[in-house]
This record gives sequence, C-alpha cells and structure tokens, in this order.
Amino acid sequence: MMKASIIKKMMTGALAVSLVMAPVMSVSATTTTPTTPSVVEEAVASSTSTTTSSSSASYSTSSASSESSVVAEVPTTSSVAGVKTSVAGVYLASSVNGTAVTTGLNTIAQGYGLTGSEKPYGKFSNLDPKKSPLAKAAIDAAAASQGATVGPMINIELGKMSAGKYSLLPSDGPAIRIAFGIPKNFAKADATYAVVCVRAGGVVSILPDVDDNANTITFDTTGGAGAYAIIRY
Repeated sequence: MMKASIIKKMMTGALAVSLVMAPVMSVSATTTTPTTPSVVEEAVASSTSTTTSSSSASYSTSSASSESSVVAEVPTTSSVAGVKTSVAGVYLASSVNGTAVTTGLNTIAQGYGLTGSEKPYGKFSNLDPKKSPLAKAAIDAAAASQGATVGPMINIELGKMSAGKYSLLPSDGPAIRIAFGIPKNFAKADATYAVVCVRAGGVVSILPDVDDNANTITFDTTGGAGAYAIIRY
C-alpha cells in the first residue's frame, strides 16, 4: 500500500470548460433520485482558471446544494470492516462495501471550530457517471495519468448540522479520515489502491491508502463536497 502524504494533482481550466455541464445527485432525506446539480459539477463547469495550485479550492457554504431542516439517517452502509462511522449522516453509498468517517467526532468539531449545538454531519451516495460527466471525466483523466483502473465512484459531503440546518464544512480545514470497503468485484490480489477526489474548479487530488487491510481503503480528505473514486494500480 502507498504510505505517503496526500498527492495533489491539479486539472487545468481547459478540462473544466471543454466539458458539458449536467445534473448530478444531491443526497436528500427521502429519495436517491438525482434532482439538482452537485456543487462540484457546477463549479467545474463554471471554472475558467488555467492556473495550477498545490491546495484544494476553497468552498463557500452559500454555494452548497444542501440546506435542509429534515435529514434522514441511513445507517445500513455506515460501517467498514466492523468499524462504525463517527459522524451522523446519510449513508447511501451502496457501490462500496460500507463507508465510514474514522476521525473522532470531537476532533472534527474542534478542528473546524464548531461550537454549541453544531455537529459534524456527512452525506455519502453513489455517483452516477451519466449524470456527473465532468466529475467522471476528471476522475478518468487522473486515473489514466497513473495507469490505474477506475472503480466505484461516490459523492461525499462533509458538513455540519446546526439548529436543524445543514451546511458544508470548508474544504481548507484539517484532515478527516474516511474508510471505504473495497467491493469484491473490484478487489484484486497484490493491487495498490488510491482514491481520486474532484473538487470545485476541476481540482483533482490523488489520495493514497493509509491502512494495511486488503479489504479496505482508508484516506485523508477535508470538509466540503467532492466526487470520489477508488482507483486500482
């Protein structure tokens, strides 16, 4: 397994402006049907920057697709290899063998300056490549640059609940560790795995696996919204 700090790889604005915008799922309390464009898909489509950088694009919660007073908790996919997630939320990502936030709840709250009734809250759902062409194209390009095969793709929002209202955490905060269970149909003996993350403006990060469990991939990311995919070398 790769044991290195997060490897940042930036996609230029040329990728962003050459792709056609399309709607993508935003997790809701009552349905898994795509209804609105995702924050990432909109941001990549509208980006015109041609400058590369070594840090992920920051997020404004005002551009978030999600502010809801009613958000359901779906715990059926919220554990990985027997480890339950530390963060309440909506866990609908069935394309992997479970998803879990493994950084402690208090650690996240302190790191992102949450106070009073504010609590970390996560949203995990399958990414439909037909409805997320920009994110899919960026993921494919990043995987191709590494000679890797693309596996399951997931939308993740890492946010907070405050007085019944949901908003995204900033993407420039401290690391939050997440685990995915690798599905059997993508597992391969002696393979190396990583995760591609696509954020606003077409910024792409390749996040290395930091655990030794052949059945899981664990990686460090930050708050906010992103499109994620497991890749295999």
